[in-house]
Amino acid sequence: MKSTVVLGTFDSEAWWRSPHGSMLPSMNSSQAVTMGMDELLFPLCKEQDILFTRQPMDEHLRSYLSRLGYTFTPIHCRNPVHADDYRLHVFDLLMADAGYYQQLLPQDAIVSPYSILSDANEVVRRFSFGNHFPSLDTVRAVNSKTYSHELRQRLGIRNSSSIAESAEELLTYGLLLLRTGQVLVKDPLGVSGKGNMLISSERMLKRIAAYLLEQESKGKQTQFIIEPLLDKTEDFSCQLFITEQGDVQYISVQQMVNESFSYSGSYPADPGFIEMLWKNNYFSIMEEACKDLFETGYHGEVCIDSMLLASGELVPIVEINARKSMGLINHHLNNDLQQYSLSSFLTFIPAGCAAEVTMLHVLEVLQANELLFTQENRQGIIPLGANTLFGSGNTAFADAESEWRKGKLYVAAPYASDVSEAFTLIQRVKDVLKSLTIKVYN
Repeated sequence: MKSTVVLGTFDSEAWWRSPHGSMLPSMNSSQAVTMGMDELLFPLCKEQDILFTRQPMDEHLRSYLSRLGYTFTPIHCRNPVHADDYRLHVFDLLMADAGYYQQLLPQDAIVSPYSILSDANEVVRRFSFGNHFPSLDTVRAVNSKTYSHELRQRLGIRNSSSIAESAEELLTYGLLLLRTGQVLVKDPLGVSGKGNMLISSERMLKRIAAYLLEQESKGKQTQFIIEPLLDKTEDFSCQLFITEQGDVQYISVQQMVNESFSYSGSYPADPGFIEMLWKNNYFSIMEEACKDLFETGYHGEVCIDSMLLASGELVPIVEINARKSMGLINHHLNNDLQQYSLSSFLTFIPAGCAAEVTMLHVLEVLQANELLFTQENRQGIIPLGANTLFGSGNTAFADAESEWRKGKLYVAAPYASDVSEAFTLIQRVKDVLKSLTIKVYN
């Protein structure tokens, strides 16, 4: 059986975004955390597969995961200067040291990236991998919220959003929408809350328009999606795969926990929710959306975000993520936990760590409190990565202002019948982590 090389750089939207586009005001997030997320792709690996990561995986975490049956081969970027250079994405890392990695990676392997970035097809050619990808221009286009907006129109789905092509248009549309409630402004390639701004007053709208106008005066091009804030009760997503022949394969539906437009967790939709989607013709719309994506030139993984409103109305296409997704990762974790009649809630714990805390300490304290999932104890969590919490242990958090390093501990919290069991489990884990001098935020 051929090996698959699994790899990726998260926050792909930042790589797809045009440097000439104007931007909304935003808060900086830690690139060290984002760059450490590549190790979360291990649930997609089978025994013969290879997981390529920017930083080395923690040895104690790897040993723990292997006891659960995750026995892939890890390879990491060998040049620490390249690994710590966040201007380089994963394909840049491979191409920068191609001769070395060609000796490690099988030539007839299939490469399975989190997303398509520049040089993806060049890596396939150089390494003689057995597949090819859509063009970067196509990937950029279909991941834009502008494409989602136009797709809703093509499919005849109610579309409450508009495209503002200038600060002046944003002000005009915004003033009209503010008459009936709050307004959401979205960057076409914003993700997980970044690039989204909620406007609640005319004064705030005018301030944002002035901010964009100043950028336009310096040559930037404005394009944003503007729409009324909808009264939603559920965020969820559908994971699909489009083959190179255009066939559509349904994978899963994941319900999501979001906080202030930012992703906070995923869990599989229950049968009752899936039945409601069937009754509302949801999956036919997903198939039509995938057909449009294929005709535009895209094939591969797709995650389509949707929502359910308080009125009961279904909004099937909020935005399209033409790449792998956290929901897809949780689908694989969930499949693994099904052997124990358990489901998976994928989430993260925002935390700050003192220098003396290590992943070994985290694993030991969880096990001592019977909060670490093992073959014998199925009442605990599965830690999914160390680098998002600790960085590389040397330079990844070199700019931290103190001895505290702020990151995220990504985990799978198993539950038997209701996701509320996972929420309770996560709270118990937070309490135990505090005994390790770990600061747990929010």
